[in-house]
Amino acid sequence: MMKLDLNESTNNNLKKPRVRACFDCHVYCIINVNNYKAMQLLQQFEKTHRGHRTQIVNLDELKPKSPTDIGYICVSDLNREE
Repeated sequence: MMKLDLNESTNNNLKKPRVRACFDCHVYCIINVNNYKAMQLLQQFEKTHRGHRTQIVNLDELKPKSPTDIGYICVSDLNREE
């Protein structure tokens, strides 16, 4: 069992990162409580998808199950400036 230090751990260090997924829009937001920008993005995600079917899941649960599955997109990828 992995020992979790609540003062220093981040979601990115876990073996299975947790995300909030919107099943209506097929997008997700990574949960990282130690990163201010990630928390702001999560709050915006929750406002945008209020009333949609959302759930906190492991990231590996969102992988496409078949070649015809459309999959999920990370909202931080959509907001990235290039």
